[in-house]
Amino acid sequence: MKFAFLGDSAAIRKSLAVAVAVMAPALAGSAQAGGVAFRFSDDTFGVSVAGDMSADSSAQFDWLHHEDDADMIGLGVFANGQRGSLTGRVGVKAVGVKDNESNFDGGAVAFGGDLGLPFNDLIRARAGFYYAPESTTFSDVTGYREWTVSAEFTLFQNSAIQIGVMDIEFDSDGPGEIDFDDGVFLRLQLRL
Repeated sequence: MKFAFLGDSAAIRKSLAVAVAVMAPALAGSAQAGGVAFRFSDDTFGVSVAGDMSADSSAQFDWLHHEDDADMIGLGVFANGQRGSLTGRVGVKAVGVKDNESNFDGGAVAFGGDLGLPFNDLIRARAGFYYAPESTTFSDVTGYREWTVSAEFTLFQNSAIQIGVMDIEFDSDGPGEIDFDDGVFLRLQLRL
């Protein structure tokens, strides 16, 4: 299935403005409260903006562009936690996608989280999983799954590179399962 652009430029500007309005207070609260990340794979390019809302909660906005002119956006809210050296977050995120060419569009509210386990000061293992059943989807989307496994390498105290594999899938009644992205990715994270 070929993807198409997510809406018109006015809708994208509005989505980005809402995301900035939500994230600005979180990012302004502390110099170490969040950051921006850039993600690359064979088929996609993405940008994430994240920030702490409090000591125990955070928010994140994601935009992911597929080479077949598809765009996916997501906005998540998370409870952060730590158990020993294991860190993580659990929460909910809303994702949306649209394919103008085939009239496929819709979204989902997905539940899940991600974990990080440091091996030393330089290397950390990361994994995440998000799932949306049909009851939390709308329009043409009938399910959503996302998982990642990666290794993170600290460059400096405020930057890191992640190398891993991921899979993002939408289910639908029409074309069936749609792989938005799968395979190896590289992510550059800048902590602000």
